[in-house]
Amino acid sequence: MEANLTREPGVATDGDLLKAFAERADQAAFTELVERHGRLVLGVCRRVLADAPDADDAFQATFLILARKARTVRRPERLGSWLYGVALRCAFRVRATARRAKEQPMPDVLPAPAEADTDWADVRPVLDAEIGRLPDKLRTVLVLCELQGLDRPTAAARLGVPLGTVSSRLSRAKEALRRRLIRRGITLSLVAVGLVLTRAAATAAVPPPLAAGAVAAGVRFAVGTGSGLPAAVAAHVTQAMWAKKVLARAVIGVLALGLILLLIWGGSRLLRPDDRGRIKGNWVFVSFNFAGNDFLIGGHPVTVDETTFRFGITPGYLLDPSKSPKAIDMQVPNADGQMVWCEGVYELTDDRLTVHLAMPGLPRPQSIQPADPTRAVVFVLERVKE
Repeated sequence: MEANLTREPGVATDGDLLKAFAERADQAAFTELVERHGRLVLGVCRRVLADAPDADDAFQATFLILARKARTVRRPERLGSWLYGVALRCAFRVRATARRAKEQPMPDVLPAPAEADTDWADVRPVLDAEIGRLPDKLRTVLVLCELQGLDRPTAAARLGVPLGTVSSRLSRAKEALRRRLIRRGITLSLVAVGLVLTRAAATAAVPPPLAAGAVAAGVRFAVGTGSGLPAAVAAHVTQAMWAKKVLARAVIGVLALGLILLLIWGGSRLLRPDDRGRIKGNWVFVSFNFAGNDFLIGGHPVTVDETTFRFGITPGYLLDPSKSPKAIDMQVPNADGQMVWCEGVYELTDDRLTVHLAMPGLPRPQSIQPADPTRAVVFVLERVKE
């Protein structure tokens, strides 16, 4: 178990500041949180949203959510990583709903090496989405050391783990990110990945009016008042986070940080020998879409054997590869926690499994792509290379 060793002499921890704001509405404490993590959040928003006003809206929405959820942040020593994920969701939401058509190029603050300049235009639009899909422990170390600039001993002390663990996780995180970018068609060496992360960390300081506005709006939003696009985005993302936590509890019980929102399928009869051999093994989630909402849960492990998917619970499933498209029936928990069967279709290759499942009570889909995403669950698994 990792200890919470975040305190430095004379310096309030993120946990201290969150508690002060949650219990006493301490505006100075919230101001300090914005100052500590604002550069990280603004960097995410500006990389996802080239339009500066849109990025400012996503920045404010992120800190509105922090203000509303300050009391319930479960791992304050990992607040930077938590805010990174929230900022990514807010930026994606603003991008989907903003009405501004004109995009402005994000200003560069620091000149980058030639290699990073060459790669940056290709990497910038997808970098944060792929970082967001890394397993939590790898993403946390990458955010702390590469995007927030902490040295490894400081990161190790904050997380309460040995220095060697931080170094190992950081190396694994960079290699995992490199592999993900390759799958996007962007081939980089580990050195080039490091340069790209350095470029990403070179974010402009948060303009004082933007920071002050986030603090003032956060104080209001914490007590239930707010208006405009940032408040609307914050409310939507907060509701999505709540829905994910509720569904995760119904499926597999309480899991850390509400990052797991899944319907798990497993077990098989009627398997042809080829599919039985190909589907077994270790997988990780690439993506998960529930009722038209995308959730960032990439990297969470799943073990598949001849009868079950093992991921917190072990519900049953049936495959019929003789149909076109191939059919899959899966058990899923309903609102009462009872297991019910749902009909779906799947595609299976050597490295990837894609499943499209109709909601309980609806007929089997006719395509791997849903005609109405709001009435479907679609997830993609990727095989873990041994």
